[in-house]
Amino acid sequence: MPQEKKGSGISTLLEVVRELEKERDSRIWCMVHRGRGHICGPTMYALYSGRDGIGKGKKVELLLHSPGGHPQIAYKAMKFFRSRFKEVNVIVPLLAKSSATLMCLGADRIFMGELAELGPIDIQIDDPVIHGEKSFSPIDEFKSIEFMREQAIEWIQFYAVVMHREYGMSIKEALKDSVPLVSGLMRPLFEQIEPLEMGGNRRSLAIAEEYANRMLELSGNENARSIVRQFVWEYPSHDFCIDFEEAKKHGLPVERLTETQDRRLTKAIIQLGKEDSYHGFPPPPSSRATKRGKVHKAGAQPKNPTRGRVNGHDNRGPEERVQA
Repeated sequence: MPQEKKGSGISTLLEVVRELEKERDSRIWCMVHRGRGHICGPTMYALYSGRDGIGKGKKVELLLHSPGGHPQIAYKAMKFFRSRFKEVNVIVPLLAKSSATLMCLGADRIFMGELAELGPIDIQIDDPVIHGEKSFSPIDEFKSIEFMREQAIEWIQFYAVVMHREYGMSIKEALKDSVPLVSGLMRPLFEQIEPLEMGGNRRSLAIAEEYANRMLELSGNENARSIVRQFVWEYPSHDFCIDFEEAKKHGLPVERLTETQDRRLTKAIIQLGKEDSYHGFPPPPSSRATKRGKVHKAGAQPKNPTRGRVNGHDNRGPEERVQA
């Protein structure tokens, strides 16, 4: 495993985290992903291999910088920390999207930097046969049906008004004639819907809903129902920016990261290598980074170009086809 080399991006980040541990009077466990890094196997491996050093206590803080990954691993990781510490806070200097946002839902307090953002947690699915390289959200299908329903009602109203005003028909007769007309227009569209596929997509979205509910139960958030609805269903895209004000509006326990801490962490993260990832507590300055933490190079992971992607990243098994 790579060592914490003096002057490297990882070394700089860990030095900043060590300083913050003293300032914040808390140990800080890092989950930092650059490039293709994401919440996946190495995340759980870091917990499995380092659990004796993680220990138990009153408080721990998680430094999150990640595009997301697998929801089941995000859930297991946060539940692991919640079972060992009375208070679990999250620090987000820049971004904690998708499954990283899911982890934030289980935190007691979320400290966000000035430029920090969370994101929607709707499940993303890979289907290279139909959709090519780009992941898609099952919500697209449900939103399309919702639009067609609204469009059908609008068309019925429009044709009924035209028939009533232009041809003197009664409202009852106008509506009666409008229904088959609109049905004829909408039927070819609705006939393209595959019930089994739609049912499977609904179950995929239920994954996000269920994990989100369980996370919010861990943190005791009273706004759980509205938060789950908003974060799974209501945003127009998976990349939508949920900043501090937006998160606060929906009842998340967000607080501002101090300006000095924000600037130091942001600078250190930006200076990381393009494929650097790190899991764990920062080791003592004279120790190897691999004694208490794990440095991962995304390029060193097993390559399998025939498999799909997770949030834009390769190297996943068939059982990981569905992810947030």
